[in-house]
Amino acid sequence: MNRATPPPDVSMRPSQLPLPEAHTLPNGLRVLTLPDSRAPVVEFRLVLPFAGRAYDAPDWVGLSSATARLMIAGTPTRTSFEIADEADRCGGSIGVSANTETAILSARCLSASLEPMTRLMADVLLHPTFPPDEVEIDRANTLQRLRLQRSQPAFLAEERLRLALFGAHPYARLAPDENALQRWGVDELRAFHAARYRPAEATLLIAGDFETGALLALLADALSEWQGGIDSEPLSAPPLQPAETGWLLTPRPNSVQSHLMLGALCPPRDAPDSLALQLAVSLLGAGASSRLFLTVREQYGYAYSVGAHLDYYLRIGAFVAEAQTATENTHDAIRQIRAEVERLIHDPIPADELQATQNYLIGRHLLGRITLGGIADLYKQAVIYHLPLDYWQRYPEMLASLTATEAQTAAARYLSPEGFVTVVVGEPGLDSDS
Repeated sequence: MNRATPPPDVSMRPSQLPLPEAHTLPNGLRVLTLPDSRAPVVEFRLVLPFAGRAYDAPDWVGLSSATARLMIAGTPTRTSFEIADEADRCGGSIGVSANTETAILSARCLSASLEPMTRLMADVLLHPTFPPDEVEIDRANTLQRLRLQRSQPAFLAEERLRLALFGAHPYARLAPDENALQRWGVDELRAFHAARYRPAEATLLIAGDFETGALLALLADALSEWQGGIDSEPLSAPPLQPAETGWLLTPRPNSVQSHLMLGALCPPRDAPDSLALQLAVSLLGAGASSRLFLTVREQYGYAYSVGAHLDYYLRIGAFVAEAQTATENTHDAIRQIRAEVERLIHDPIPADELQATQNYLIGRHLLGRITLGGIADLYKQAVIYHLPLDYWQRYPEMLASLTATEAQTAAARYLSPEGFVTVVVGEPGLDSDS
């Protein structure tokens, strides 16, 4: 056997992903159930579509994230320690987080503890008290974390890139406003929770070992007092053109390296050519076999790490190429990244490279389906981005059927280097060489 020759590819075996069944509780909550008795575990994902930081009032940016974090800080009948202890005794965990648009309550438990975990989730969801001492602890921790983040070039680059891409649109928000963080208290947290955590627009996804009828009856009882909908309109989509383009330097004195981000806007995940664009961007910058890794890092040594990916929002997407490089290599790294984008657009994609990238993406997807939590998270994405529920069933076939021409056409449509935002965090003397 020649150790330099990789083994031949093995044909992919069929992998069936079950479709969830859709139900609606009397209070309007949409419930998607995926019964699976292979393991005595149940996974919960509750998607609240209007409770992320994009829905913070301009003077209270960051309040949504604090509300989510502090949901498990206490209820009238449980302290934060008792909540954590009870979740542990159920063989699982519970937590709430907020991202750009949505808030997500995630929980898991052993199937034998399904009822106590459901009651615990209902208590956390319906009755958070936001204890003042816990609010102060969270405030101090968040301030410390924010000040640490502002010393990190990756955070500074992303913050500047979002501002350049989205301007005044709420999608530009990445971190809490420090002034608001110093001011909010129990009243503001309770008001945000009361306004934004409502069942009519929410979706609860449950995967695992349960009997559907009994579970729905338990949920209807546990969540019976949770009522109502959101009294506001969804966000408008931001313009497809970025607020700023060109070279944008964030000075970081005494830096020995630069953190680079090149970005552009593209359509949202449910757009017809979104998957073709994902394929093109993965070929360009996903993993150690991608073009950026093999040229910018391996061939030329311009960067310590380099890659490209797509960030998704509900109403738009963003292309991001990112690298960390020594200060003296900054311009060379940027030139090479742009050259690889140009090559992706204009030069024919070899069939074996296209096939390898498709295999990588399909394999990564199939690995994500191994666990119940992974399956729940796939359908969570379908809910967040308004994808058809059979999207992940069809994903391997859709991806495998894409052609090099389709990938190049999508790249040419959205990844023109002339329209890129180029953010550099590094030495103050770095200027654009273009």
